[in-house]
Amino acid sequence: MKKFILSGIVFLALISSGSATGIGVGGFGGVSIPIIQEDQGNGTVFGIRGKLKLIPGFTVEPVLAFNQFGDADSDFGTRDGSKVTYYGVDLILGGMGVPIGPRVYLVGGMAFYSFSRDYDEDETRLGLSAGLGIEIGLGKTLGLDFRGKLHLVTQDGGGSRKMANITAGINYYLGI
Repeated sequence: MKKFILSGIVFLALISSGSATGIGVGGFGGVSIPIIQEDQGNGTVFGIRGKLKLIPGFTVEPVLAFNQFGDADSDFGTRDGSKVTYYGVDLILGGMGVPIGPRVYLVGGMAFYSFSRDYDEDETRLGLSAGLGIEIGLGKTLGLDFRGKLHLVTQDGGGSRKMANITAGINYYLGI
């Protein structure tokens, strides 16, 4: 949590310094699909993000998101899905902003992923993500955002947790 707060302070410092050519905030929600994980079912994801456009075509995006995987059925019964909270920074390459119409972009980032389950799991790991998105500008300050991202979080002893998030959201721009 300290690293998320530090990221927020850096974000606010950049905004107040006047170096930003555009800032925005947004919210999103969607579906989270575990990849090659028999102990999880499909679930939901929602969160918030900030946007800081430093130079044309390059945007920094602090993000905080909450996943809830669905229960998984097996021969041994039903197992509750994990809760995952992640916070970190994404980098956007390509379109950002609110001209009328669509803009395609690439997204990649790093985050701390906290996995928890009521009876057997409580760990935090560093992970990576990458994906593709499209933002559709609706006017001078609003944009609809659709994206797909793959997340990879390594585990002790080898192996990893993987998930695909497909989200839709809305962004509000303050200084573009």
